[in-house]
Amino acid sequence: MEPKRRAQSNGFALVTMTPRIRSVSLGKYAKVANELGIDPLRMFRQVGLDHSCLNSPDLLVPEAAFARLLETSSAQAGQASLGLLMGSYWRLSDFGPLSLLLQHQASLSSMLQTLKDYNHLISSTVATEIVTQGRYSIIQLHLDTERDSPGRHPMELGITALLSLCRHQLGRGWNPASIHFSHNSPGSTMNHRRVLGSDIVFASDFDGIVVSNEDMKLLNAEHDSLMESHARSLMDMHAPRPASKSLEQQVRSTLQSLLPHGRHSIAHVASALGYTARSLQRHLETHDTSFQEALDTVRRQAALRALKNPQLSISEAASLAGFAENSSFTRWFSKHFQQSPSNWRQQNSSSTLS
Repeated sequence: MEPKRRAQSNGFALVTMTPRIRSVSLGKYAKVANELGIDPLRMFRQVGLDHSCLNSPDLLVPEAAFARLLETSSAQAGQASLGLLMGSYWRLSDFGPLSLLLQHQASLSSMLQTLKDYNHLISSTVATEIVTQGRYSIIQLHLDTERDSPGRHPMELGITALLSLCRHQLGRGWNPASIHFSHNSPGSTMNHRRVLGSDIVFASDFDGIVVSNEDMKLLNAEHDSLMESHARSLMDMHAPRPASKSLEQQVRSTLQSLLPHGRHSIAHVASALGYTARSLQRHLETHDTSFQEALDTVRRQAALRALKNPQLSISEAASLAGFAENSSFTRWFSKHFQQSPSNWRQQNSSSTLS
């Protein structure tokens, strides 16, 4: 894998190797591990992480090692919900240098846009997208871990941390309409109900938080625009943004958000990105690709992930890949994988989601 560039500016560490996360999560892990009777330092050594990261929350550590840490520790503690419990201790200050700017936002909508603008300071794996469905907005979380599935624990940590951000803006007692996880329900959901305090949907089409449009736009009466402007100028001065994603990357990211909701036409994607369908196709062609190629790439990822989950039927896999009919899904799948979905599942039955 080709490493990304290394950069650092005025003490703000940027992307080093991909994928990486801020070491603040290791501090949360150590707290929960001690509560569960797990020796965090021994577990760090087991997965190849340096315990000195506990003293430096803004270091960037390998995400894959972090995921192994959570999975191994959870198994040792009787399948404890490590990511969820770590997220329950998440506070606004844990977003690091970005915290000051997040604190001075006029609404949840503007806060989430700010998080998206500066998420390179938090993790090279995190991406959020907002999808509007009628009276509700879906805050979807994507973790680009380069695995078929990011795993239960990293996703539950991410969603719970995101929920803490929403509650900072709307009040500690606020609850969303529902919270969704694409992974299956664990054996016990007692901690989930306690920490999340909302309607929880497992084995969902997406990972995210469903919020009413009214809550998204609710203005903070104490919002100070001068402080927001000051905080933003500090961020832009000390933490310059990385190069923008390519158009192809933007199209794929948008498709990942829209595909579970059946809104994956070029018109839907173009509208979300501020293009017309014709202009989007033309811009993609200048980069020697097409909308169909991007759609097929995202569909392949969605289809394989669904087929690896034994609790999902072929029909459900077809729907998650954006097909209304099984026959159309089978034809498409056979074209790309030279076998039917059912045959592929039989041959890969040992590979299941975390």
